[in-house]
Amino acid sequence: MLGERFAEPQNAPFFDRMFRTLDALVEHLGPTPGPTPPAGARLRRWLAAPGAAPPGATDDSVAAGVCVHLLQLCDLQPQLTALDEVAAVLGHSIGLQAAIVAGLRPKRTDDFLALAETSLRLVALSLVRAHQVTAGPPGPADTWGPPHATDPPHATDPARAERGEPGVRPAPMAVVSGLSRDDLAALVECYRRESRRPVSVSLVNTPTTGVLSGRTDDLLHFRAHHEPVFRDGAVRWTFLANTVPFHSPHLAPAAEQVRRERDFVGALPPAAALRIPVYAADAPRTLPPGADLVDEFLDQVLVRPVDWATASLHAVADAGITTVLDCGPGPGARRFTRECLGAGARALRFTSIRR
Repeated sequence: MLGERFAEPQNAPFFDRMFRTLDALVEHLGPTPGPTPPAGARLRRWLAAPGAAPPGATDDSVAAGVCVHLLQLCDLQPQLTALDEVAAVLGHSIGLQAAIVAGLRPKRTDDFLALAETSLRLVALSLVRAHQVTAGPPGPADTWGPPHATDPPHATDPARAERGEPGVRPAPMAVVSGLSRDDLAALVECYRRESRRPVSVSLVNTPTTGVLSGRTDDLLHFRAHHEPVFRDGAVRWTFLANTVPFHSPHLAPAAEQVRRERDFVGALPPAAALRIPVYAADAPRTLPPGADLVDEFLDQVLVRPVDWATASLHAVADAGITTVLDCGPGPGARRFTRECLGAGARALRFTSIRR
């Protein structure tokens, strides 16, 4: 889909500016271990020729996240998105930053491109720093927790842990469906106390669908440790494709590192400049006028858990809201919202970024 946008002639100024932004980021990072954003020239080649990207080029969360945000920004260009009838904006996870850009609603092309450049630097740099923090060596035992001598033999056996999900490789995030949010939270809390492994509930997408974040080996251990819970298929476990444990305390050091690099990122307008209310996803609230929009992104996307069930209910309960711009990413947020609200909810129109 990003390749389709790149092929549209009217988007050439946007992509030229974003490619230069990626080049500046690569230069800022210097020699960096682990995944980094593709340089502008490389991404241009990938988009210009279908199949030019090597296998696995966007398998990591850095490259994938950059491409997702580029698509969001491209579709938010003033000439493509009519926001006059939108009463509020909502975004799931990385969709928050697209929601912030939409809420600021710059109408001039040059103003939009300047905002998009800052937004891309913030997102891409955050993804790199998040990957660096979690790819490093394990911390002290009381932080990461090595396997205990008393663990059952199957607890660190990936084959046992992955049973029932062929083709899905272990990762630092996993969906657990079929447990209530309270039951999942209790299971995680008990596990943390007993194992000293910092697995956390990172997203509550629906009343019976949650996402766990942690080190991959800790999630494998959690899955194997609770094998009886998943045995009959009523409760399901699926690893996500992420290579970073978003929405977890593990990424607090990454957020602090990006704050130290704010001179490179640049400044976002103050939250008081939002022309359309933006709903947070971590609590039933809109972003307040005094909020720092860079901090909101870093805290909500890297560190704080998403409570989509509560946030979506709050949006629908707000009688002044009739039309919400759904900034995604993808159709998941809308599907989660329908499941959270049920059949008796007040009618609310959701419109997508690109119509």
